[in-house]
Order: sequence, then structure tokens, then C-alpha cells
Amino acid sequence: MRATLGEALALLGAHLYLFTLLALTVWLPVHVLVNYLEFFGDAAPDPGRSFAVGLLAQAALDPLAASAMLMALGRIKHGLPLDYWSLLADGARAWSRLVPVRFVLITALVLPAVVARQLHLGTGAVAGLLLLAVTLGAVAFLLCFALAESVVVLEGRNLLTCWGRAAGLAAGRRRLIFGTAAVVFGLLSAVAVLATLTLRADPALNHFVVRTLFDCALSVSQTLFTIAMFVVYWRAAQAPVPA
Repeated sequence: MRATLGEALALLGAHLYLFTLLALTVWLPVHVLVNYLEFFGDAAPDPGRSFAVGLLAQAALDPLAASAMLMALGRIKHGLPLDYWSLLADGARAWSRLVPVRFVLITALVLPAVVARQLHLGTGAVAGLLLLAVTLGAVAFLLCFALAESVVVLEGRNLLTCWGRAAGLAAGRRRLIFGTAAVVFGLLSAVAVLATLTLRADPALNHFVVRTLFDCALSVSQTLFTIAMFVVYWRAAQAPVPA
């Protein structure tokens, strides 16, 4: 896991400018819109609306940035030149194949929260056991198919053909995937929490420009997750096939 995270951080640091451009191509307009609605829209901001806009962007728009990043990572590994516009074009061609796969993955991710809301936690042991079963099932599903996005973009597969390949590459590496994802998620969560506390502690910082810049910085840092999963995928794909 240390080697995977080290390589992912090295790739992010070496090509930070490119990954920043690709991420903000999608997320800068989204963050501007969300923060504009919050600061200059209704008198009472609606957190649910902001969450819905972010989730919609994650499912429908972020696959363009993720596809372009994965194409860039593939070119880096093959020693090919990197060009922003050609990477966006390659990402756009893979976008239609990645969107339904991303939708399935996000559905599995938010399913436990939906079940918890429907069950009204605290209503009994049966509800708690059902929620636990759904959560464990979602985690198992995500660990099994965590490499599906790399498979779709870099191998030209689609919603129907990517799952078997992704599961095969993840076999024997689920502990690595879980550990890597947990560390990256923990780091990003810690940064987000510290920044949020800072904004709340100093009201002068809590305005449209600062919030938009913070959200953009967080979106760029979240590319570390895509890069880390690519590193796992690349090492699995390059591993010799057992006899």
C-alpha cells in the first residue's frame, strides 16, 4: 500500500498542472454555480440542493475529467506526449461508456444512506441488521469493482463487459484497494474538515471567492483517488498471468 500511495502522490506532484486543468474543466463551473446559489440566491440556503447538484455533477460530468485523467495516466506510462485538448477529446469519447458505470458505482455508494433514511435508524434490531447487511454488501461490491473505471476507459469496455475484467484484476488485491481508498479518503476528509473549521472560525473568510477556491482545491486533491486506483489497475494489468 505504501508503494501504491507513493507512486500516486509522485504522479500527482509531477503532473499537477495538467490534472488541475482537467479537474477544473468540469468542476470550476459547478463550484461557481453552487456557491453563487448559496451566497446570492435564496435568503435561506438549501444544503439539499447543493448536495443534489454535486451528486449530479459527480455522476454525469465528472466522468469526462476522470476519463481524460486516465487517458493521461496511460500515456504517461507509455511515454507518450501529453496534450490537454487531445486528452479532453479522448475523455469525451470514453465519457458515454463511463457514465453508466459511474452511475452504478455511485448507486452502490449511496444505497446504505438511502436505506438508513427509509428505516429511520433506532427502530429496532431488524432495521439495524438490514442496514449492516446493505452496507457490507455495498462495500464488497465497490471493492470488487473499484478498477472498473480504468478498465472502461483504457481497455474500451462498456457497462456490460467491464465487470468481469475489473473483478479479475481486483482479485487478491481487495485488501490493497480497501487500505489505499481508506487512507486517501481519510486524508481528504481531514483536509476538508480543517478547512471548514477554519472558515467557520473566521467569518471574514466565508465568502464567495474563498469558498469557490477552496472547493476547487478540494476537487483537485480528489484526483488522488483516481490516480491511486489507476496505479493498482496498472500493476494488476501488467502482472504476469499465472499458468
